Amino acid sequence: MEKPGPSEGRSSGSRSVTWRAVLLGLVLVPINVYWVLVAELRWYMVLTLNPLFVTPVFWLFLLIGGNALLRWRWSRVALRTGELLTVYVMLVLSCTIATHDYIINLVGGTLPWPAWFATPENRWEQLMFPHLTRWLLVWDKEAIRKAMEGHASLYQAGHWRPWLGPLVIWSGFILTCSGMFLCLNALFRQAWIEHARLAFPVVRLPLAMLEPAAPQAFFRSWAMWAGFAVAFGLGLVNGLHELYPAIPSLQTRARFLSFPTRPWYMLNGTTLSLYPFAIGLTFFVPLEVSFSCWFFYLFTRFQLVLGELLGYTQIRGFPFQTEQTTGSWMAYALVLLFTMRGHLRQVGRQVWRPTAAERHEPLSSRWAVIGLLAGSVALFWFWLEAGMSLLPIAIALAAYFLLALGITRARAEAGSQHTVWDPEPKNLFSLVDSTLLGPKNLAGAAQSHWFWRLNRSHPMPSQLEAFKLAAELHVPPRRMVWPLVVATVVTTIAAPWACLDILYRDGGLAKCIGYPRWCGTEAFGWLESALNQGFQTDWTRLSVIGASGFFTGLLFLLRARFTRFPFHPLGYAAGPGLYWLWFPFFLAWLLKALIVRYGGLRAFRRAMPFFLGLILGSYTCGALWAFLSPLIGVAAYQVFH
Repeated sequence: MEKPGPSEGRSSGSRSVTWRAVLLGLVLVPINVYWVLVAELRWYMVLTLNPLFVTPVFWLFLLIGGNALLRWRWSRVALRTGELLTVYVMLVLSCTIATHDYIINLVGGTLPWPAWFATPENRWEQLMFPHLTRWLLVWDKEAIRKAMEGHASLYQAGHWRPWLGPLVIWSGFILTCSGMFLCLNALFRQAWIEHARLAFPVVRLPLAMLEPAAPQAFFRSWAMWAGFAVAFGLGLVNGLHELYPAIPSLQTRARFLSFPTRPWYMLNGTTLSLYPFAIGLTFFVPLEVSFSCWFFYLFTRFQLVLGELLGYTQIRGFPFQTEQTTGSWMAYALVLLFTMRGHLRQVGRQVWRPTAAERHEPLSSRWAVIGLLAGSVALFWFWLEAGMSLLPIAIALAAYFLLALGITRARAEAGSQHTVWDPEPKNLFSLVDSTLLGPKNLAGAAQSHWFWRLNRSHPMPSQLEAFKLAAELHVPPRRMVWPLVVATVVTTIAAPWACLDILYRDGGLAKCIGYPRWCGTEAFGWLESALNQGFQTDWTRLSVIGASGFFTGLLFLLRARFTRFPFHPLGYAAGPGLYWLWFPFFLAWLLKALIVRYGGLRAFRRAMPFFLGLILGSYTCGALWAFLSPLIGVAAYQVFH
């Protein structure tokens, strides 16, 4: 990384990943980590549950504003485009670990759970403890009690020492997985970014903000500021309404619909929302993808209605949504690999005979494959030491990385919220006779639940999006590797510390509204049931997985044969996860379809700044409310949920 110079422009982007940018990122990453975790763990104000994270966009907005002042007075020290990009992607990577769906689940909902919630009544000590891996969990009840009750300090030796060993081990696990995701992205980057030229809706806003011509184009667009004003105004008024109910509001957050009559009461619990940021993001999704996403969400809901009419709801588990989603995601990833067999053959050739063209890739094919193999060996060893057997480990790891591949492709095409945990080990293992697995494998499945849960902040898509931004801004992908690695390492250290600091001060079961009770209950409640009652091979559920996988493959085939076939297989996989966002997907699809139909490409381009403004205004207001909450001691308005 070279020292920055005074010049600026697209051609200088490749020289703009500088040490000062990385140092600035290193300063901001721990601050961002603590901010996010205070908001999500203490106040349950979620900032990282959507594919475009709130705080990195807000930081970028602030940096661009401050940089404009520097250009005016001290142009030689102003940050260049590549430097702003470096800081932004480091902040994004920090949000993939320091998040409601990842590190909070580990520190609060997994490590202390068995020791703290074991009672003579549930008999966990006799039933469960012999099969759990002691070095992966915290067992010191006094240290746990202080974290649960609060009004204590982390910085006493007796408080932090019991957590240190398990956290060091799990940190190694996190870094290994993140490194393997980086290797996978190195292998697929060229195919998905340069050849397939996927939509990447998530990068549209930061790309518009980072373009060297942004001050003349994006930030001077009246349409952008109109969208900003609409979204920011809604967030401001609705937030003030929560603090002062006399102020009128126009709620955009999800409301639950109610249907009193048969068979429509099966739709009870369906949400209706008008999130401005979701409408803005979906506007940049290809029409056939956005249509398929909301269509298949409703498709799964109406299965309940049809089942009620035909009497199928008496069948336990109907309509087998977990199994449908499992089959669709696994088939989606496998078909992707099949369709990319030509690219994978080329990668195989480059492993044996590296080419000069690879010098611009994040990693050479050889080193990427070596990294994947080394990581796989490390993860096999990790779970073997935890007591699991070879075949269950192989199944779990294959499912994990297939799902990572599928989610990354889904984000690149649809930018949708990928709330998916269905193919996780505890669901897969419950399909077969539990006596064949044994208690150690069941315990391993429970202890892995924390990083499988929902996958909304998955690191692999964020890494690929960083490479997409780099490509668009003419920054060689290889220059982005070290900022990504450094941000991941620093966050892996800072995030557990921030969680524990908050827990010891405020108490997980005292003041922390966002304490992850759901994670511990789901993981160890399932393990208790599995050990007490066991389960038999369920051929019905296995058949549904196979049928949904076949249906996903059929959708791929029909799209390949008929160019106007309207249903995209991604919709069948990701659509059911749009629990909170299906209606914004429908609205954005409808608006975009009308604009393109009656105004053409020109009208679409003219509308783009407005929808980007919806995202920026919504996120700016949400970030300000998340900053205000700790100051006023109240859970203020949040941008989502």
